[in-house]
Amino acid sequence: MNTDEALRRVRQIAAMLGDDVRTAVQTHAVLEAANDTIPRGVKNHEFAATFNAIQNALALKLALELARIFDLSKRPPPEEQDKASVPVLAALLGRPDVQLGLEREAENNWFPGVAHIGTIGPEGPSGATEAALRSLEENSRSEDRASCRAAIAEFLRVVGRMASPERAALERLRQFRNQRLAHSLFDRAPDRPPRYADLFLLLGLAKDAARHASLAIQGQNRDFDDASKIDRENADGYYGRVLEALKRT
Repeated sequence: MNTDEALRRVRQIAAMLGDDVRTAVQTHAVLEAANDTIPRGVKNHEFAATFNAIQNALALKLALELARIFDLSKRPPPEEQDKASVPVLAALLGRPDVQLGLEREAENNWFPGVAHIGTIGPEGPSGATEAALRSLEENSRSEDRASCRAAIAEFLRVVGRMASPERAALERLRQFRNQRLAHSLFDRAPDRPPRYADLFLLLGLAKDAARHASLAIQGQNRDFDDASKIDRENADGYYGRVLEALKRT
């Protein structure tokens, strides 16, 4: 695969991965808000079956979202797979030519340039002003390139840090997705279904990876923690109303 095609792929993957992680963050916030807001006694209410069905659906939704985010097949090689996932992106970002291409894009595209900020008055900037602007531009381009390089390194570090807990959680999730969510295989039940803790552990890893990828490839600081707080506040408000209604019944 040539460099241009590899760069095209990383741009697409980064955008889709960021959106998928954002959706997973919202699902997690709603799931947790319900668990924290609805008391155990109310969960035995006459409508408990519906509440439990909703919670189960949210947990399965989160599992499926995370399975996509970390999706990887045995064949073909990772960088040739058409999956917008963390492992595929890691394979592409590990290529020196892709890293160099992204650094050049950051250097040339992140900073607006003198042409955009140097129009002061009808005659344009003075010589001294233009020299100062060009110096500012040169420094900013150098910093942008360094920021891109650091973000790539952090992304690869995050993906590579997967120790025993993360690897075991991901293996349980992949088995569950392949043998229960995507298919119903009667002779190959999952050895160990994923736990809630597995989903939360992998979501944290996904947020870190997507944040560094967004900066390295798109030049954007995407803060999923802020989004998570907003989602949680909204979900808390919703389930607060639900709890009031259940108490009235």
